[in-house]
Amino acid sequence: MKEQLEKLIELQKIDLEQEALRVRVDERRDKVNADTENLQELAQMLDDHTKALENTKTILGTKREELERAERELEHSKEKLNAVTNSRDYAALEREGENFRKIITAVEADIESLQKELVTAEAKEKEMRTSYEALSVEIEAARREVDEASASIEDQVNELKAKADVIAKLIKPQILARYRFIRSKRAGAAVVSASGGTCTGCHMKLQPQAYIVLQRQNSLECCQNCQRIIYFDAEEAAELHNHPAK
Repeated sequence: MKEQLEKLIELQKIDLEQEALRVRVDERRDKVNADTENLQELAQMLDDHTKALENTKTILGTKREELERAERELEHSKEKLNAVTNSRDYAALEREGENFRKIITAVEADIESLQKELVTAEAKEKEMRTSYEALSVEIEAARREVDEASASIEDQVNELKAKADVIAKLIKPQILARYRFIRSKRAGAAVVSASGGTCTGCHMKLQPQAYIVLQRQNSLECCQNCQRIIYFDAEEAAELHNHPAK
């Protein structure tokens, strides 16, 4: 059984190495996907901001036309004022002119406010567009790197798989089946040591009798708590004995 466990541990080492290779690429691909989602959100924000900017420009244009009309009306009022001959008409035209001046003042204030808003909005749009373009370039480069990394690990994975297949043939089918079942249900190691009577997989204390049986190394034993395959490591036990926990 000891030899079977050694082969199982060797197989697990290769399986975990394969897994680690794929996880590293998957993590990088997840990062690219997350950045792509951020880019899409940024694109929507940029589109909304551009539409708002165009709307501000339209309103500004309308206000300028309104100002031009009010200025023309004021000039026309001045011309009529110069032509009047009685005080009543003169007073009425004076009030009319004053109203136009108030309109002009209000519209000019609106235009000034809109121009400031436009300058700020254009600066923000430029900043957002720069960020969008930079992130686009970054994502494209990262995607190429991930694709290259994914392709490059395939040779490594295939080599490791070939080694794993050779070792798997040296392990009894029922033991191999148990190992693969645990691997399918739990992430990480399926075979762990029991250090000082404690499963290093779930850190739960083994029953004394179970630990005694484990030390004999005559049978395949599993942790009663996490169901991982457990084994007794004599060197680890000796190290623990020489350096007990404080």
